[in-house]
Amino acid sequence: MTHTQPGPKDIYLFGFPIAHSGAPSLHNLVFESISSPCTYKLWSTSAVNQAVLDELRSSSSGGAAVTMPLKAEIIKYLDEISPEGYATGACNTVVRVEEDGATKLVGTNTDFLGVRNSLLQALALQYSSVSVGTTATYAPGQASGMVIGGGATTRSAVHALYTLGMNPVFLANRDAAEVADTIAHFDSRSDPANPNRLRLIHLTSVEQVEGHLGPNATNRLPGVAMIVGAIPAIAPKSLEERMVYTIATHVFTLPFQAGAAEGDLPVPSPRLFLDMAYKPRLTPLLKIAAALGWQDIGGILAMIEQGLAQQRMWKMGSSSVAVASDESLLDAETCRKAREFVENMKDIVPTEPEIDRSKISV
Repeated sequence: MTHTQPGPKDIYLFGFPIAHSGAPSLHNLVFESISSPCTYKLWSTSAVNQAVLDELRSSSSGGAAVTMPLKAEIIKYLDEISPEGYATGACNTVVRVEEDGATKLVGTNTDFLGVRNSLLQALALQYSSVSVGTTATYAPGQASGMVIGGGATTRSAVHALYTLGMNPVFLANRDAAEVADTIAHFDSRSDPANPNRLRLIHLTSVEQVEGHLGPNATNRLPGVAMIVGAIPAIAPKSLEERMVYTIATHVFTLPFQAGAAEGDLPVPSPRLFLDMAYKPRLTPLLKIAAALGWQDIGGILAMIEQGLAQQRMWKMGSSSVAVASDESLLDAETCRKAREFVENMKDIVPTEPEIDRSKISV
């Protein structure tokens, strides 16, 4: 299958600051490998202005990537938002979709696919005989998940764990208000009548962890199978920051107890900890998780997987999760080269001041 929009196309990353981004190197390597005429470029802007919209609507556009601070702002300018974009409240990918002879701009979120697909890859390596498809999940009540953080990345991670069937999802973060906002966000988007609706639980103390997950808990919840870190890789200083590490460490030490139900996916052994931070590659939380017997997964892998998901969507002109996760759409050698390239990529240090194009007077 080929790209739905043949001919040279520009795909921009919109956001600010982005001069340090390694995304152009990754995406242009993939475009070259699959003989695509597309080119990935940077467009430094802190606002969605008319110039950005004109570019997105132009015949030379092949879609776009979006990063901070525009992931929420861009949504209102698009023709459609995917279920994943709606669930997370964030758009990091714009896909040009041809439908009935017309073109529409669809916003979606591949950040959650970066989380989900990197976790599934790790699980597949543990269980080589198990088929891990795009719809495979744990059964309701089989396993819980956990996210350490409270911002936009946290919402993507929560959605990833929930789509894998983990419920409840526990949250730990230094900022209680951010956690409250995250819980309110998902509550506003869930169906109260759904018996398997997402349940989010804010962990604020070791005693609370024991009350939910400890061996002596009165109504013990299913054990935590996977944890995603979504906080900066810096040593904790404040009391609130230290408490987050204390809670995470305590969860890492708890023995796993699965629920009675069994779904399509096996429980990981060792259990999985993915840290979305990757500067440095070996973060403090990764060190703690590995020391306590969890399989550590670096955030660079999630970054690669979300980029490959974007490539599949742009190639096929589709925002569906099935397309984004369809490994047949990018050959194995291209994916291998992309993963190897990013894993070995050095940090990009801008040599000149970055100009915010939205601040330039026309």
